[in-house]
Amino acid sequence: MSATTSSNTYRNPSKCKCSVPPALLTSWTSHNPGRRFLACKFSFCKYFRWVDEEQSEWQRDVINQLLSEKKLLQSENNNLRVEKSQLVEQVIELQAENHLMREKMYFGEVATAPLEIRMKRLPKILYAIVFALILAYVKGWFVTTYNN
Repeated sequence: MSATTSSNTYRNPSKCKCSVPPALLTSWTSHNPGRRFLACKFSFCKYFRWVDEEQSEWQRDVINQLLSEKKLLQSENNNLRVEKSQLVEQVIELQAENHLMREKMYFGEVATAPLEIRMKRLPKILYAIVFALILAYVKGWFVTTYNN
């Protein structure tokens, strides 16, 4: 088939036995990789016509090699995506652990202690807060009284 014939066939495809315009499809078999053809949408019709010229053995080998490399790269890409998601999960876990360690350093064991122990320490903490507020109030009162 010449280039002119294949382009004409593609532009004005003849109708098949079903009177339906055939679909333009691409073959991905190892013998005709990437080669385009016209075929009926209905399997019972069996209309078939190549659009492209037949490939040389060298072209088939190159296309098949490229297709296998593409599959290999897709597989590697999928593996890297899985590894990335696992690393993201590890980072999140480490950030949570880091946050807990910082709380332990800042609050001591109060933040991680059981609720019963924290409830026993609560009155001491409240007394300390009330005392600090009273002290701040008294200091503020003395400052405003002596400045006037």
